[in-house]
Amino acid sequence: MTMLTRGAALLAALLVFACLLVGVPTASAVTHAASGFDPDVAITAVSPTVAAPDKPVTITGSLTAGSRALTAPVLTASLGTTDLDTVSSVRSWNAGTSQVLTRNRASTRPGSLNAGGFEQFTLTIPADALALRYSNANLPLSISLSNGVGGVPLSTWRTTLSFVRTAPAVPMHVTWLVPLMLPADSALFGPTGSARTAAWENAIGTGSRIDTMLRALAGQPVTWVIDPAVIAPPAAADRNVPAATSSAAPTGTSSSSTRGSSGATGSSSSAGSTSSGSRSSTPSPSGSSGTTGTSTDPAATLAAQLRTRLASLPSYQSVLWTPYDDPDLSALATSGTRGEQLMREEVGRSLPSDMAAVSSTSVAWPASGVDATVLRTITNAWSQKHRAAPVVILPKEAASDTGDITGTAERSATGTAGLLLYDQQLSALVGAATGDIGLRTQEFLAQSLAVYEERPATSRSLAIVVPRSAGAAASQLASIISAARKAPWLADRSGAQAVRIARSATPDTLRSQRTTVTFPAPRTTAVTQAFLTRIGTQRRQLSGLNSLLVNSGDVISDRLRLVDNLGSTRWRGYTAGATHSAQYSAAGLASLLSLVSVSTSPVNFFTDRGALSINVVNKLNRPVHNVRVVLLPRAIQLKVRRQAPAISLAAGGLGIVRPEVAAAGSGSVPVDAVIETANGVELGAPRGTKANLQVNVRPTATWIYWALGAVAGLILIGGVVRSIRRGPRAEQDVAPQPGSAPPRAATPGDAIVASTPSPTAAAPRPGDETATTDHRAGEDPHE
Repeated sequence: MTMLTRGAALLAALLVFACLLVGVPTASAVTHAASGFDPDVAITAVSPTVAAPDKPVTITGSLTAGSRALTAPVLTASLGTTDLDTVSSVRSWNAGTSQVLTRNRASTRPGSLNAGGFEQFTLTIPADALALRYSNANLPLSISLSNGVGGVPLSTWRTTLSFVRTAPAVPMHVTWLVPLMLPADSALFGPTGSARTAAWENAIGTGSRIDTMLRALAGQPVTWVIDPAVIAPPAAADRNVPAATSSAAPTGTSSSSTRGSSGATGSSSSAGSTSSGSRSSTPSPSGSSGTTGTSTDPAATLAAQLRTRLASLPSYQSVLWTPYDDPDLSALATSGTRGEQLMREEVGRSLPSDMAAVSSTSVAWPASGVDATVLRTITNAWSQKHRAAPVVILPKEAASDTGDITGTAERSATGTAGLLLYDQQLSALVGAATGDIGLRTQEFLAQSLAVYEERPATSRSLAIVVPRSAGAAASQLASIISAARKAPWLADRSGAQAVRIARSATPDTLRSQRTTVTFPAPRTTAVTQAFLTRIGTQRRQLSGLNSLLVNSGDVISDRLRLVDNLGSTRWRGYTAGATHSAQYSAAGLASLLSLVSVSTSPVNFFTDRGALSINVVNKLNRPVHNVRVVLLPRAIQLKVRRQAPAISLAAGGLGIVRPEVAAAGSGSVPVDAVIETANGVELGAPRGTKANLQVNVRPTATWIYWALGAVAGLILIGGVVRSIRRGPRAEQDVAPQPGSAPPRAATPGDAIVASTPSPTAAAPRPGDETATTDHRAGEDPHE
């Protein structure tokens, strides 16, 4: 071997030794640039979670080979004794941007692995490596992978090991805020059907994120931040309203029948009547119960099951409620009058009584940064709706006194029921969806211990939030919360306790500049002026439906929620989903308003003035009232003297309006029939267009008299002509015919003819068989 070769070998050995002692200054996992390997290490558990003096620590995990096989893998654990006593030093070590001296403390050989294969491993750091004099410390720890003993490290993973000699006398309290929200799935707000049912199953049913969260965190002292929409689904965007248990047309100027909704209307003709309306021969009873039957909506069934679970939560778990649909408060508060109005509508909705019994605390959780002015606009929505002030969840950087040292999470502020200020960095470690949960757990413990060491004898607190969606899996959250509860410098604090403390905490103010939110990272809001305009249009249509339906409170409130969900935080980053949801709602509303329409059958009008008979059909499953029909003739041959009064119709019923009109000429006149609600919202199919009627106008003012005179003249002339043709009647001599009886003398007109019969005519004649004398009277009946 030449001197050059020996020098290269010695240099390589020195590099390996330096790597083992110092660690590789890269990210938490470092891959050898030239090897092309992509192996991975996952830490399953560290036992004990927090190291203690003179006690060994066992690290278990799994090694996954990359694109190439590992013929003789070796894992080596190296531990340093330098205390990483600040958050920045912990973060820089884990990021690979700082170098700290470490020593090889344990190694293991998992066995050969094929490409993509994995194997469990165990590394035990001996007790003598932890014979330290620190009270508390974050020790740098690295795990390196090489292929063969003494080989160059292929990858290195950096983490930490928290060390505590004695439990602190004043631990920090931690409040864990875990949201239960609906996913950004537009099918949740679509029409009744399999797609909507499947969407609600995925959202709140068995196996959903909400279900797995409740199961996995059943034994943890978490605070649930819940959107009430998960326990009270809005109505489906159906093309008709649900039928009431009993329905009838209300009393009014109306003609209504119980014809089914599919019944067609035939041609009508006027008889010159001036009556404004007529009654059905079988009128429906007045009034409507306005109550619906037992719900068969699968979403409502699932929600009822979830409500039962929430009502039986353990005492160490708390519930905080967002407004319905978790509105995008920061976006709505900065979107002008329309945005503020929608925010007030969402805030003004009340919880179901059984859920209000679980908790009545409302929270405002802006998805992006706010300043003092925006927060004032948000909290004003509660006061304007006469609601109790909300607890506001914000990053700790929003507080005006935030410095390098972490203060308490609970603060008070004007217009609120308190502030809960969460730590964004620690929340990211807990709630992130990526990265090994074992490595994240170790870093969370190290950073929280560094925060504690800032003021070790001061009572302080932390709030940790989990993202609304796309965050860590439920099992990962359970793992990291369980590990944190074993840390002696941390103690549990429920949401209810945190709220009580915040209400009486030291007053604070927000910064005048908007806070930068890094976690949960805000996505692009779906709240735009175009969306707010669309919401306003649909709300106006619902106001028309409200004035149309009898006892419509349940229908309108559910449909309003369907419209207002477009302002939800769930649609951040999912504008397409919000668009689809808006389309579902718009299609359903258009159908509802089209189900009350005018029949376009031709109408005959054969008089000078009178009332037209126009058929109006209600295909809704509820009775309606205040239906107005306005006729607009397009030709001068027909003039409207008086529009018909509003009418009422039974569910699935037929009615007649009778506007008074006058004929000014003859012909077929096209007439636009505008059907609308009492507040001017147009009805009819298709919506936005006017029903066109063809009225056959034939006034009777002159031609009918000429026709009748002509007929009478023809009859008179015909009679005269017939008389002339027959000539005078000839006198006939009536002579008796031979053999005929002579004519009887005429009886005088004033002669009295007696009706008494002649005695001779009544007496029996001899030989007459009809005589009353029996010739056999003297005969012996036995002869």
